[in-house]
Amino acid sequence: MSQSGKSLLVITLLLVVVIVTACSGVTPATDRSSPTVSTPVLIKPTNGVVQSNEAGSVVIKVQWVIAEGNSLIFQVDMDTHSVNLDQYDLKQLAVLRDDMGNEYHPVSWESAAGGHHRQGKLTFLLPDSLRQRTAKYLEMVIRDVAGIEIRVLKWEL
Repeated sequence: MSQSGKSLLVITLLLVVVIVTACSGVTPATDRSSPTVSTPVLIKPTNGVVQSNEAGSVVIKVQWVIAEGNSLIFQVDMDTHSVNLDQYDLKQLAVLRDDMGNEYHPVSWESAAGGHHRQGKLTFLLPDSLRQRTAKYLEMVIRDVAGIEIRVLKWEL
């Protein structure tokens, strides 16, 4: 192979390496001394994500879905064989309470009608005590469902 052929081969290989590197998403190292945006740490309860209460012929299961950003989201399942559950608006009937006695009201309750079996998403603004990691527990208090004045579901933190 001639000298010009070898040079052309080396240039072609270098171009291939540059193109492959550019397409692979590899980025050059950054200056570690510059400030970086931190990724939020997800908060999860220590006693399990699902808490339940069975009273007055209604079973309520609440799953802690995620605490991130400004929201704390729960999945709620209500089941019975004797009461129409469509009449219960958890945005009005539920409240979160932390170990310091602070109460937080839901910002939304998204649920389709379901009669005896109802599911929905209950969303709260993230409590300050949770954001600051000072809360030892959170309780969800649900009032006046199927003749039961107060139901309490508790997540240890």
